Amino acid sequence: MVEVFPRLLPPLWVTIKVSFISLFLAFFIGLLLGSVNSIYSRLNPINLVTRFYVWLVLCTPIIIQIYAAYLLLPKVGIRLDVFWVGVIALTFNSAGYQIEISRASISSIEKGQYEASKLLGMNTFSTMIYIIIPQAIKRMLPATANEASHLIKASSVLSVIALLELHKAAINLQGNSFKFIELLALQAILYLPIVLGTSYIANVLQKRNSAHNAKIDLVK
Repeated sequence: MVEVFPRLLPPLWVTIKVSFISLFLAFFIGLLLGSVNSIYSRLNPINLVTRFYVWLVLCTPIIIQIYAAYLLLPKVGIRLDVFWVGVIALTFNSAGYQIEISRASISSIEKGQYEASKLLGMNTFSTMIYIIIPQAIKRMLPATANEASHLIKASSVLSVIALLELHKAAINLQGNSFKFIELLALQAILYLPIVLGTSYIANVLQKRNSAHNAKIDLVK
């Protein structure tokens, strides 16, 4: 297995890149749409479309979303490298969760801050940009770190569209070497530190948020 290990490092880097690029894009899409959801009523057309999008993401398997991106994009004239098809599919999936994370984080902020900003003469847009969203981002970070763990593991499904990420590379090597169990174990070993690292970051951020909120309560 020593000779196989270096051959899995470039695909591991592909896994990391596709996961974190998707997470970065999904974070900002989720923050934007989650903020819009919080500002406008549920019957607003944008909110209705957003809610349908979240429902679609939560109720369909990620493999269907990946195949949809792979098969439908060329039909509308969008031809991309398989790496970017993977990014689009993972972003589509993750953004659905990030919208809910963003909406919940914004909703958790005390209503008195909205009222105080109005007394200061700030409009809704200024209130969101300068007061609400900076606080919401801090509250989003623990869940977003957990979402990073989900994306890293979900990226293995991109093997179905022949993206040479870690899982696909291991499958190819299994066909040549017939070392199925050994390569499965090696995949787990390579995934483990990344997933554990993101989970650790999520726990640290969660504890910091809890400590910060406790200080606020003590001040009150």
